[in-house]
Amino acid sequence: MPAPPPNPADLRMILARNLRRLTSDSDSISDLCRRIGVNRTQFNRYLSGMAFPRPDVLYRICSHFQVDANILLQDLTEIEAPAPSRAPSGSEVPLASQRPFDHYMLPDGLYQYWRKSFRQPRRAYHGMALISTVGTAKLWKGYDLHDQPIRAGGRRFARSTRYDGVLVQQFDGFALMSRTPYSDVMNMSYFEYGLDGLLDYYSGISFITRRRLPDTNGLTAIVMRRLPSRCADLLACARDCGSREISDLPPLIRTALTRVPDHI
Repeated sequence: MPAPPPNPADLRMILARNLRRLTSDSDSISDLCRRIGVNRTQFNRYLSGMAFPRPDVLYRICSHFQVDANILLQDLTEIEAPAPSRAPSGSEVPLASQRPFDHYMLPDGLYQYWRKSFRQPRRAYHGMALISTVGTAKLWKGYDLHDQPIRAGGRRFARSTRYDGVLVQQFDGFALMSRTPYSDVMNMSYFEYGLDGLLDYYSGISFITRRRLPDTNGLTAIVMRRLPSRCADLLACARDCGSREISDLPPLIRTALTRVPDHI
């Protein structure tokens, strides 16, 4: 017996979720609509699951984000998921280290990080990351939360940017190579163990592979801290995530982030 046809309302919500993910790292939805060539009000209807785009508009959306029309039928997490029988390998990373990873110095688990903004030097992102070991690879999955939420219908959705990456062991620290699943821009970071004698902190620098625009920076400071396992501590950290003025950060973090000049 053939499977029943999909519910149009469900398909609209699948598209809406996918579009919210694809636009999560866009600074301005209005500018994005102008680049794609779609009406801003109508695009809001797509984001809220209230309407489908016409075929020609869908073609422009897919071309802009370099995805195919499966975004109408399938969640992006399933489209982008790797084959289950094959785990990522550290050997796939260019210039991967031959050193075995020191899991004692950087155990798997949840971490929080503070990264000075590339676009707003007086602000910093406070995010969370999951570090896990899969096969021989040490993997990173981190999230930046943005100031401008997406409004869909009567609800507001936090804008976030997801970074997937691989950690590589170095002599006295570790390197991180990461990128978003929506663009070819990469972040390359280096962390050394400890910060002012605190072994659960890691301090370093982060570089973004993007042309430097006026009043922006391509190199900035980053600090990471291993989180305790208590649920209350994790929830408190999650609620504190987002963008804020560097002057509002704890003194230890503020000092570490200002060690790198604003413009290089």
